[in-house]
Amino acid sequence: MYKIVIVVAAVVLLIPFASNSFASNIEIDIHAGSAYQNQHLTFYPPSSSAYVGDTLEFGNGDTVMHDVVSGTPSTGADGKFDSGTLNPGQYYSYTLTEYDVGTLHFYDKAYPWMTGDVIVQEAPGGYKVIHDVGSDVGDGKTTFDVQYMSIKNIISANIGTKDKSLNLVLVGQTNQSSNLVLNLPTGLITPPFFGVQLDGQFTRNFTETDQQGMTVLTIPITPITEQVSIVGTHVVPEFGPIAVLVLAISIVTIMLFTRVMPNRILE
Repeated sequence: MYKIVIVVAAVVLLIPFASNSFASNIEIDIHAGSAYQNQHLTFYPPSSSAYVGDTLEFGNGDTVMHDVVSGTPSTGADGKFDSGTLNPGQYYSYTLTEYDVGTLHFYDKAYPWMTGDVIVQEAPGGYKVIHDVGSDVGDGKTTFDVQYMSIKNIISANIGTKDKSLNLVLVGQTNQSSNLVLNLPTGLITPPFFGVQLDGQFTRNFTETDQQGMTVLTIPITPITEQVSIVGTHVVPEFGPIAVLVLAISIVTIMLFTRVMPNRILE
């Protein structure tokens, strides 16, 4: 019986670890032996896809130095990025911009038979992306990417754990009212939403719809709207992974302690 309780407690407590959405890092590896042309090795994966705002992360897993640049061996470097010398075990990161939309080619200057490419797209349906929302709470490791559509830009997003809110700061000049459309992962903030605040004032003028593990929230905003706060039933992570692990260990310890104590009393 105690074993069943412990297993159930562990499963329930570890559920938040499984939540994540929209990968923002695209890992591209350099394998050992790729410096030898007869090994027929190149970047892995040799081709991938990404969105504007995502980050390419090149890792040198070889035993020699490499130098990754954008462009092709036949036309040369195009100047978008150059990793410089990457020693074994080092990484180089490059964040994609709107200038990279299309096919971004890259190759190794020292070993030009090593080539690859990334198909870069705008965010789906014209959405922009806020990366790593939730990094300001817990241990910062459980984060989400939030897609949004608006005339204005969101420059910051933070979590309020006390009132279970997602707080956004908007910038941009416009002379017309519009809609702020948010694709919110339910692991980040869970509906139903109790309210939306525009510059500190609650409004009921918003709509929410479910869409495959996401909540699409549409909020009318004015030209002067600068702050939007959304209050839900739960925000992540109220407990970071380390705190959850400590809590799980504490529960198990208490169960074992309460099981042993009656036997000692009888002695």
